[in-house]
Amino acid sequence: MAFPPIPAIGIVGLGQIGGSIALDMVGKTQVSFFARSAKTQQEGANAGIEVAMTLGELAARSDIIFVAVPVDQTVSVLSSLSPHLQSGQIVTDVSSTKERLVQAAEAISWPDGVEFIGGHPMAGTDKPGFAAAQKGMFRNRTWIFTADGNERDASRDACLRLANLVTAELGARVAVMDSNTHDRSVALVSHLEHVIALTLVNLVRDSNYSEMVSRLAAGSFLDATRVSKSASSMVVPFLADNRYLSAVSSEFRAEFSRICNQLGQPKNLLRLWDEGSDWRTRHEEAIREVERLELPLDSATVAEIMRLTREGKFVLNLEENGGRVLLELG
Repeated sequence: MAFPPIPAIGIVGLGQIGGSIALDMVGKTQVSFFARSAKTQQEGANAGIEVAMTLGELAARSDIIFVAVPVDQTVSVLSSLSPHLQSGQIVTDVSSTKERLVQAAEAISWPDGVEFIGGHPMAGTDKPGFAAAQKGMFRNRTWIFTADGNERDASRDACLRLANLVTAELGARVAVMDSNTHDRSVALVSHLEHVIALTLVNLVRDSNYSEMVSRLAAGSFLDATRVSKSASSMVVPFLADNRYLSAVSSEFRAEFSRICNQLGQPKNLLRLWDEGSDWRTRHEEAIREVERLELPLDSATVAEIMRLTREGKFVLNLEENGGRVLLELG
């Protein structure tokens, strides 16, 4: 499998994420989008992105299609898109929960030769819509693709082709994991943080001195609550859909109580703080050397990339050469 030239790209939904994909790809290949809003259609056209008036028109123009709508709308869009697809096309999404979505996608009657690969670019801001789209948004950010035990050659090739596209053209690094590992992981490092942000905002808002306290709010509060400004239409669906978030929230409450129990014990609190601070500093300052690895292109290729992901080795670049896959990891 040699990676073909840059494919024609189709995007369903031209919000912040879909729009950012389009801005990175326009001028490199044909980029089309479908959006129901006349305002979004005009914004996209003004940016040089081709408007498709129907999903069928979008499918006819595209080799790879990104479904970039909220998670609670994604399965419906996939089902509506499916009848318009032809063999050789790849469909992926950008939703930040994967387990239920991937299961639902597996139940769709895809045409022969069409591959769906779950995806999640871990990037974005609290601003909604195409106006918040940014060229270069995905550079040096992690883009996750899901592989749930499917070892078919076509599924493997679709996953590798997507990984090649987002690393080479969008500047992202790629991690590959199964969908439940994805949801457990983002519950810890993304979704819980949204719950905490909402809790902090409510705590200050409902205090007896909310007007004064809100004016006192400094960097720590503003940084910790930035995501609370995100549109509820984007956030609430993934918070509701992640079935691991409740358990992770319980773990957070237990750890919070453990730390609170030490607030009157300076020595214990000092130890806890230093341990956490040291870990956080090392995490931020860690510079990974680029590692190069060559894998055979066979049924175990994606499983090996998943194993490397679990070790914290993400794909920075990949190429196919003579039946082997050349990886740069970092």
